[in-house]
Amino acid sequence: MDDKDLRQKYYDPCTLGAETGPQTIIVRQVVGEAEKQKVLDIHIVVPEKKPAIEQIVDVFVKEVEINCVDVITDKVIVRGEFEIKAIYVADLPDNPVLAIEIKHYKWTQDIDMPGARRGMDADASVIVEFVDYDVDEHTRAYKYKYGNMNNDNDEDECDDHDECDDHDHDECDDHDDDHDHGCGGHNHHKHHHHHHCAREFDVSIVLKITAKVMTDREVQIGGIGTMPTKPKG
Repeated sequence: MDDKDLRQKYYDPCTLGAETGPQTIIVRQVVGEAEKQKVLDIHIVVPEKKPAIEQIVDVFVKEVEINCVDVITDKVIVRGEFEIKAIYVADLPDNPVLAIEIKHYKWTQDIDMPGARRGMDADASVIVEFVDYDVDEHTRAYKYKYGNMNNDNDEDECDDHDECDDHDHDECDDHDDDHDHGCGGHNHHKHHHHHHCAREFDVSIVLKITAKVMTDREVQIGGIGTMPTKPKG
């Protein structure tokens, strides 16, 4: 009998490694994964050093980040921040295009996660699902957005001296900065349409946050040990 026959005689693939006994390894187990929407309504005011808004061109969210993910009992707390940038046409004779930026706007969202416990590892991601803006309906920016700048017959707008006759004179003094409602020092009566320019607007943002909780488990192989079907805790 040659060496090859001897190897085949004593080789048993079913018992190979049995002499070493059960082995313990560490495996990464996902405890749970869930997502949740975060709805934000943010009020933005144009700084005094900037001219007021004739028309808003675009509003978008950038630099979306997650700063911290904390795990507590049956819940994950996700914290992050983003920046808002608005591009607008200024209420000035040459109508320059300017921008307003809100940096490091912070947000927090909790996500239910049954089985999560303190000390477990967690990861999270976020995407922007929706961004839109809204302005007062008595502003030219509103008329630009909804495409009805040709409507000249709005009786409820500030037309000629209607507001000056029946309201506090301080609000309608031609030499008072408040008369133009922040229109960069320009009298709004010079415009063909009797709408104010805007110095503030609202931004609506919807974020989708996804979180996952993980933990390490000891698993025995090569013996009677099996991988746990449910996380401990």
